[in-house]
Amino acid sequence: MEILQEAVNKPVEKEEVSACLMRADDGAWVGNYRGFVLKTAFQPIFRFIGGKLRPIAFEGLLRPQKDDTLMLPGAFFNQLDADEISLVEAISRTLHVRNAASLPVQARQLFLNFDPAALASKSTFEKMVDDLGTELRASDIMPNACVCEIIESAAKNKDDLRYFVYTLRARGYHIAVDDFGAQSSNMERIEDLTPDIVKLDGPMVKALMDSPDGYKQLKELIARFKELRIQVVAEGLEASWQIEMAESAGAQMVQGFAAAIPRIAPADFSEWFQGTKGFPMPSFGRPAAR
Repeated sequence: MEILQEAVNKPVEKEEVSACLMRADDGAWVGNYRGFVLKTAFQPIFRFIGGKLRPIAFEGLLRPQKDDTLMLPGAFFNQLDADEISLVEAISRTLHVRNAASLPVQARQLFLNFDPAALASKSTFEKMVDDLGTELRASDIMPNACVCEIIESAAKNKDDLRYFVYTLRARGYHIAVDDFGAQSSNMERIEDLTPDIVKLDGPMVKALMDSPDGYKQLKELIARFKELRIQVVAEGLEASWQIEMAESAGAQMVQGFAAAIPRIAPADFSEWFQGTKGFPMPSFGRPAAR
């Protein structure tokens, strides 16, 4: 996940974002910032349905490059000044939404990252949500087809973070807590934000799968989230046996290289959708109480 540093209170203007965007020759939207070309990569998220993995959504990931050389997102963000962070985050989300037009319509549902450290004030993040809504409408994507991932960074103000999540939910977006088990993605954040989805940190999941006692803890953790009516994504999976263990442990969804690697937009994901025409996509909302 892209780890962002402290942001300032200056609101990001839509014109600033638009000035950094352009169409590439292949039709994809790309960003241009400080000599870096910013591209969208999409990674599918799969759900276990009827004993099979079904792709149901895509996470938008930023892929910066310079002189045709890809750079790790974390290294890229570490080069930025604090007053650049909010702008680059807005550019990345806009790129992902615009490039979603190339995704299969059967799973044109997006997971988008939000860094709590970049939520400078209520006025700035309300404008951020307005701008996101404008982009989604232009791409014919409804808010209920968008999952807003709160990444693992610490919030500068927990009350502001709660209000931000309230604002998103009131406008129809779904909420996920990302990388549970890393940094500030913990049970306190789960209790504060009451998300629809929790994404388990990949290194934590793999470590728990390495021993019988750890696997028991993983099953108990997923069972606890189910009691809270929170859906679970086991992410960062790199081997097929990890996918099988995630299913056995009760996770509803998985993400990772073992299922599908990220592909830079525009990309062809059609092989995963053969035979799924008309397949009803499940809601990301909380499952009905039993």
